[in-house]
Amino acid sequence: MVRARSGAFPAVVALVAVLVSACGAAAPQTSREELFQEDVRSTHMKNDWLGREGGTSADRIANFASRGTPTDLLSRLLSARPCDADADCPPSGAAGQAVRDFAGSAGSVYEGSVLVKRRSGSLELITLYVAHTSGRAPALVDSRGRTYTGGLYGFRHHNDLLSSDDMILTPAAITSVSGGGKVVAVSGHTATDRQPWLIGTTVVVLLLVLVLRTAIGARAARRRTAEVCP
Repeated sequence: MVRARSGAFPAVVALVAVLVSACGAAAPQTSREELFQEDVRSTHMKNDWLGREGGTSADRIANFASRGTPTDLLSRLLSARPCDADADCPPSGAAGQAVRDFAGSAGSVYEGSVLVKRRSGSLELITLYVAHTSGRAPALVDSRGRTYTGGLYGFRHHNDLLSSDDMILTPAAITSVSGGGKVVAVSGHTATDRQPWLIGTTVVVLLLVLVLRTAIGARAARRRTAEVCP
């Protein structure tokens, strides 16, 4: 029996393993409690609309405590708020145009915040607008005017504001405007997965190469046998 070279099959297995591991690349792991605690203690929160910039961590913790329970403050921080024209909401520019285009004259617009922990470790709040209109599922609109349907999944899958190395603290029902609800800590973008068809195609090609090499080896062996035994 003619056997394929010993290194061929392990090479196939190794390459497939790399592709599969790339598909399931783990997002950075930070719990919602840990992320919230970092927010409480941070003295350099970008876009902190609650006005807690500056001071020491102890000052910020005292500020939190004076505003209610952690649950109350987290709800206030992340829940969608009705837009007020006097507060530049809906905003001007591309974002304002996008929410008006989606909601129409009869719709309603809200603004909400998402707490972001960048890969560098820096923290910031980003604003997302929630547009509601009759007969359509609500949509998110970012500061650049890009519209996302499909809730949190749609935003994480399509946005170009965040990467899969960023972590966000956000309501799971991100387009809900009723307040409360589950808060989750997830990656800011779903990792770019290699498509299953790519793995399958790669395996098929490598197996074909393996079979071809085996056939060539068998043919060469027969030729050598014929030369030795005329």
